[in-house]
Amino acid sequence: MKIVTRPWWHLVAVLGIASQTLLAQSQPPTDTKPLTVGNVPVAEILTKLGARLEKGVSPGERGGHARQFDRTDTNRDGKHSRKEYVDGGRYLTPRARSGIFRAADGNGDGVVTRAEYILNRIITDEAKNIVQRMDDDRDGSVERREFVGHSKKPLGGEKLAGQVFSALDPNGDGVILVPEYLRVWGKWARSGRPSAEKRIAALPAETGDSKNQRAGSRGERPERFGPPGGRGSRFGGGPPSPEEFVKRAFQFDVDKDGKLDRKELTKLAESLGRRRGGRSGSGRRGRFGSR
Repeated sequence: MKIVTRPWWHLVAVLGIASQTLLAQSQPPTDTKPLTVGNVPVAEILTKLGARLEKGVSPGERGGHARQFDRTDTNRDGKHSRKEYVDGGRYLTPRARSGIFRAADGNGDGVVTRAEYILNRIITDEAKNIVQRMDDDRDGSVERREFVGHSKKPLGGEKLAGQVFSALDPNGDGVILVPEYLRVWGKWARSGRPSAEKRIAALPAETGDSKNQRAGSRGERPERFGPPGGRGSRFGGGPPSPEEFVKRAFQFDVDKDGKLDRKELTKLAESLGRRRGGRSGSGRRGRFGSR
């Protein structure tokens, strides 16, 4: 049984987004009763796995998410309606936009506020970063042994680690695609917590310096990549800096000799190919060929 994830470069929209990733996590529950796994509150599980949620982002990065929201708020009313964002959207596909909208609409009222959008970005980006770091062999998937191997220590043992893994596989098919574990993670990240408005409003305000930094500020965007021009992935975002690209590329440096040989470069190329594999037949082309 394994978790199939999409590593960092999969977020580059110019290379394509596999159809499985076009759904974001489902709507969080409307009740406030805390969820548990193995009698452990999910809030505690997320913390032990390294999640900091909204407290883990800088004001500058949060401001970048807000500016991305504003770019897609075409009527400038401070919220996204389904008609505006899904039906009238310009980025990605209607299916992708529908998944993002459904995930971000935390209270299920049919509109997505700026705070809901920002919180969804924070939850989703962090969840991917945490899970993908467990991909030891960088093959684009996190197997059970990898997940349990990484999480058994912070979770206090293999039993809970296995239970958490199983919870991320709600359909029990043994394979968890990115949107599948994001649905569960997103539900956990909202369970028993205040509304998105209250959570975002409680954070420190952007400073003048951070407001002057563009959303694509290289130092503010670890663990993520976006397409050229700052148009972003399905959750928005800007392009990687050269330093971040090199850092990512050298994750394929298996022998840690400080350079990538032909075999390691092939692995990198295969990874990039998998990132765009889900868009075959689209007829569109990206930097590295058809998407």
